[in-house]
Amino acid sequence: MKASMIAIAILLLAGPPGWADEKPRFELVNNDRVVLIGGTMIERDQTYGYLETRLTRRYPDRNITFRNLGWSGDTVEGISRSGFGSVEDGYKHLVDHILALKPTVLIIGYGANESFEGKAGLPKFVAGLEKLLKAVEPTQARLVFLSPTRQENLGPPLPDPTAHNADLALYRDAIKAEAEKRGAVFLDLFDGLPDGAKATPRQPLTNNGIHFTSYGYWRLADLIDKEQTGTMAGNSPGGIDPNPIAVSARFDTSINELKRTDSGAEFRLLDQILPENPSPVGRATWSGEPRELWVRGLKPGRYALKIDDKPIASADAATWNKGVVMTKGPEFDQIEALRQAINAKNELYFYRWRPQNETYLFGFRKHEQGQNAREIPLFDPLVAAKEAEIARLRVPVPHVYELIREGEAGR
Repeated sequence: MKASMIAIAILLLAGPPGWADEKPRFELVNNDRVVLIGGTMIERDQTYGYLETRLTRRYPDRNITFRNLGWSGDTVEGISRSGFGSVEDGYKHLVDHILALKPTVLIIGYGANESFEGKAGLPKFVAGLEKLLKAVEPTQARLVFLSPTRQENLGPPLPDPTAHNADLALYRDAIKAEAEKRGAVFLDLFDGLPDGAKATPRQPLTNNGIHFTSYGYWRLADLIDKEQTGTMAGNSPGGIDPNPIAVSARFDTSINELKRTDSGAEFRLLDQILPENPSPVGRATWSGEPRELWVRGLKPGRYALKIDDKPIASADAATWNKGVVMTKGPEFDQIEALRQAINAKNELYFYRWRPQNETYLFGFRKHEQGQNAREIPLFDPLVAAKEAEIARLRVPVPHVYELIREGEAGR
């Protein structure tokens, strides 16, 4: 039987009913090439991979590639990419890379570094952003604008971020206006992210007020994934099922081959999409609806859940009837394996487009080691192999769930 207790909405995706007139509709489609550009927030995301994993899991049946061209400290003028050249060289470096990748979707995350110039720097930033967008128009990419994030208040000895946050808000508003002018998607990360330093228990999102921790990137990915759609509540099972035993789930899945056994129940479960990555700090193992499973009609007693013959959880019949939250299992193992494959792919691609010895390979010292530049394209098949692994891991596979009344496992 089909159990779909939560309607899965999509980021960069179609919004839920009633939102169509408020926000542009945006969906990733088969064979999309997504390129991310921006400063430190974008570059460091590839270290953790939560955002790309969240977007990849949304589309298990679609081939979508992601390329991260973020560069720490960068601006819309490409100043961090200039190396030993001029600012103009850095800008050309940025534009050339974007055009070479032929993106169909461009995720743009600028404004954080420019905000240190305050209100006086706004005209320059807007002009630079428009210049960059004009330069990449040949790609005809759909645009997604990310606002800069709020500077987190971690208290002394770090400075009070109040004044800087006022400037960041100005740049957020300027980016929003640019997105609205173009009919593009705008995602407000400034007001959308909580202040983890004020949370209970305290769990800062950054290590210095600006740069995200793994937990911060996990929360950032969740916000980007859901800001466009909101969180849609699932439905709890209700009523009386006439069958001797029934199974329901608060996640998008299909449940088949359900049968009562001498010691409990057995069924096959196949997710429509993989679950979210658990929190890296061990709290709030989901960010929206929990992965909750109900089994009704069990005889009194305590039942152990095995998935593919591996122990996962244990609860009495009354608790299974009310619902048990799943925090581990093969589906969680698979989403983590997917994230690790994405991280490995991004590392290989980083070496492909930003080799550490670039000056010797392609720059003013290439007369010394330039002959080794021929090795750089050798990363391409390695990246392709990881893309194939990602394509395999993003697709959920069926698993056998078995509830066994404790004390009867050997019968």
